[in-house]
Amino acid sequence: MGPGEEGRADVPRARALLQRHRGRALRGLGQWAEAEELLTRALGFFRDSGEAYNAARTLTDLAETYHLAGRPADALPLIDEAVAALADEQAQYHLGHLRALRERCVEGA
Repeated sequence: MGPGEEGRADVPRARALLQRHRGRALRGLGQWAEAEELLTRALGFFRDSGEAYNAARTLTDLAETYHLAGRPADALPLIDEAVAALADEQAQYHLGHLRALRERCVEGA
């Protein structure tokens, strides 16, 4: 933690959310390696803190990054992990998105 952050448990979570969104933005710019790095860091935080929903959403972002970077085979296990995590979250919209992403990856693999 930096100066003035003592006792603020929400700061690491906010940082992870920011990393996730910055990773998505970099993906949109085609900066695959930088996006992967930030998304992987955010994913580590969400997994370690037990935030299944945010971990699944970050897995989705990382899978989309791999798909767009021409690595559909790398995206498939992430998609499956995200689907399993979101199945209990009543996240029908996100599950539909993941199914469509999986279909695109299989077609492109």
